[in-house]
Amino acid sequence: MVNSKLCAILNLTADSSELYPLTYNRPIAALPFASRYRIVDFALSSLTYADVDSVAMFISESGRSIYDHVRSGRSWKLNSLVNGGIFTYSQQNWKARHHHEHPFEDYYYNHRIFLERSKAQYVLVAGTKIIANVDLNAFKADHIASGKDISLIYKNVPGDRVGKNHPNERILKFDAHHQLVDLIENSDKPDYELVPASLNMFILSVDLMLEIIQKALERQQFMELDDLVQFYLLDYSLHTHEYTGYAANIRDIPSYYRANMEMLNHQSFASLFHTHQPVLTKTKNGVPTYYHERSYVRNAIVATGTTICGEVIDSLINRRVYIAENASVRNAIILQGVQIGEGAQVEYAILDKNVVVEPGAVIVGRPDQVVVVAKNQRVDASSSPV
Repeated sequence: MVNSKLCAILNLTADSSELYPLTYNRPIAALPFASRYRIVDFALSSLTYADVDSVAMFISESGRSIYDHVRSGRSWKLNSLVNGGIFTYSQQNWKARHHHEHPFEDYYYNHRIFLERSKAQYVLVAGTKIIANVDLNAFKADHIASGKDISLIYKNVPGDRVGKNHPNERILKFDAHHQLVDLIENSDKPDYELVPASLNMFILSVDLMLEIIQKALERQQFMELDDLVQFYLLDYSLHTHEYTGYAANIRDIPSYYRANMEMLNHQSFASLFHTHQPVLTKTKNGVPTYYHERSYVRNAIVATGTTICGEVIDSLINRRVYIAENASVRNAIILQGVQIGEGAQVEYAILDKNVVVEPGAVIVGRPDQVVVVAKNQRVDASSSPV
């Protein structure tokens, strides 16, 4: 029997500065999404349905928020006691800085050991700031059938959705026969209505991944594995796999806000969640949401454990939120544990965990300039950001 086992290396190391203050203490992958999920859930769920049992996660900083969410990996059936499991490697930013001072150390040691011990023939290398429900079984089968060295997945997206000045994001360039001939920086994107954007997911053999790592070591090139694969991509034969479902690239506050708000559209929500692969997440038991008799809720996603006594329109409400009487929440993302006082107004805003909005406070942004209130902050009527 031919070994077609797949392992995975996920990089949680993307630059998150354009998502501050939401990412001060968490990687992009740990950001809440659609009132119930975390962004990393989409990658882990896809791996579950592809029967992947060995996953390595490389995290830029401490990774506490990821550890708290993922734990043993049980929610994604990645808690094998026999072989495999989730292996986490934190402080990658520190490691990169340390390596410049100690260049004799093997920067890719943990990557190589993971790959060698996985006993897999193929490896998925991916970032974790893309929201997509990818069928990895189809992707892997397509790669094997192609006979090519490396396969990458892309989606045709509207040109105005492609962010500029993000050096690691790439647009695919095809020839007349739809063969991939180059990857160009998104700042040089062609002026088309739809643009083929890389989803930063690659499948290649473990042997080839080890070969690329060895090549990088010999040339003193040290970068995250998804960047490394992309760097050497054009040295090998390539195959492309088109993804046609919902996808969002979470690179900054506007893209994070927009992706959440798109979940209020039934078509977008169904495209992402109502597939043959339900998205898995950490299970949390909670009491049902309480709706006061004078509350008013329209077009909202509301998680469990929440109390709504006021008005909620076109918004996403996470767990254990309290919205008092006569308070109004519109076009907003309210994260876990937020308390909104009586008569307060929140509109075009993102409130991070445990924010307290005092009675009568006003937090009003604009569609093109969403207000973000950092975790654990208290907003009173005199300091309301408008």
